[in-house]
Formats: sequence, C-alpha cells, structure tokens
Amino acid sequence: MDKFSVTNLAVGTRGTTKEFLYAHTREFLMEHGFKTQSFKNLMVFMSVQTKYGEMVVYKGDMLTYVGKGIWSLNKKCNK
Repeated sequence: MDKFSVTNLAVGTRGTTKEFLYAHTREFLMEHGFKTQSFKNLMVFMSVQTKYGEMVVYKGDMLTYVGKGIWSLNKKCNK
C-alpha cells in the first residue's frame, strides 16, 4: 500500500508512532519535527520535538501533532 499523499499535517492528528510511519514518508514527518536516524544500519532511533525538548519515541507510543513542529507524547506503558 502506498503512503498517503498529503501536503499538510493537521493539528490534533493522533496515532501511534508505527501508524505515522506507515501513513507518511519520513521526509514529510521530518518537516514536522519527527526525526529518524539510523546507526550503522543496525538500529533506528526516532524522536519528536515536544514542548519539553526532543524526546525518543518507540513504535507503540501515542503521538498527537500540536502544530509548528511540536508533538505531544504519551509513552506506552508496559505492565
């Protein structure tokens, strides 16, 4: 399935990290404060800008886009 072809990320868009990666290209997400970096092609680190600074995210974390490259992050709770 192809990535969505959108030109804007609406304020209030909510989903897991995995859903955002599936729905949008990495370049598009990078323009909106979502970063992915690989380390020697072994590990991929993902982070988003929050009002508290840059935070690491994992695939199950819930994200909400609040605008101007800033995200709200709710960490997945493992019990």
